[in-house]
Amino acid sequence: MTELKMKEMQIIHWFGCPNLNCTKERIHLAAMLATDAEMKKNLYKVCRFLAREEIAYRYPSIYEMIRKMFSPDDTNPPDACAMFMPDNEPDDEEYAMAA
Repeated sequence: MTELKMKEMQIIHWFGCPNLNCTKERIHLAAMLATDAEMKKNLYKVCRFLAREEIAYRYPSIYEMIRKMFSPDDTNPPDACAMFMPDNEPDDEEYAMAA
């Protein structure tokens, strides 16, 4: 896994699925449609990485590791996102002053 940079792992997370052939085809099609030169270069780099023979048998474990790395952990309560939740009891004085 040290061969992939963070951007390349994100590409596999965005376009990947457990099926290696579908993932390679999807990333290749995205590379053909990309207009940004750096993004196109990263997409083709991931295509070349996935085309290597030694990756074929390791791909399912690589995909699961990347999926777990970038996916949120749904088993724990969202403590970090609590600050974005609205209060149950709004402070009427603050709203009156703002209006």
